[in-house]
Amino acid sequence: MKTLTFILMCSLGMSNVSFAEDQQEQKAALLASKLLGVQQITKQVRFINACKEQNSKGMTLEQIKALDKEWQNSGSDTELKRSMSESQLGLFLKNLIENNADKYNEVFFTDAQGANIAAYPLTSDYWQGDEAKFTEAYAGGKGKIYIGDVEYDESTKVEAVQISAPIYYNKEVIGVFIMGVKIDHLVAEKLRGN
Repeated sequence: MKTLTFILMCSLGMSNVSFAEDQQEQKAALLASKLLGVQQITKQVRFINACKEQNSKGMTLEQIKALDKEWQNSGSDTELKRSMSESQLGLFLKNLIENNADKYNEVFFTDAQGANIAAYPLTSDYWQGDEAKFTEAYAGGKGKIYIGDVEYDESTKVEAVQISAPIYYNKEVIGVFIMGVKIDHLVAEKLRGN
């Protein structure tokens, strides 16, 4: 199937399109309604304002990495972790997941450096800046939609795909919104190319 796709792309003059881009397009087609929902969420003022506020704090990458280390080495009851899930935005995300538990397993968003602003449930680390879900969506400040691979989520016991979308303000990427979309077995097989 992958070879056939490549041959078709070449015959249509699309040989400069990478196979990875083709896979992203196939995933996007299967997840079109979820993509649209994520893109609409990123336009909400509450997320734009939260990104602007966190970016204005001027945290250095070293400070963010120190918080990330603290996050990973501490229990679940720290002030920083509580701020992610118990803030007004954290409670909004919790409500979003609980009211759509059949569709989504997690949701969080970051500032322009990949540091979490709010999350539900809590992520395993604070800094997302070194992971594809952030780097691909941030895209060097240009922004683009990114769809991750199908992965089994141990905490929710489901197969899911993370969709990442840039958050813009005045055409500038100021953060990234990430949502885990639950995938049933048949769709998971299609996304894996089986």
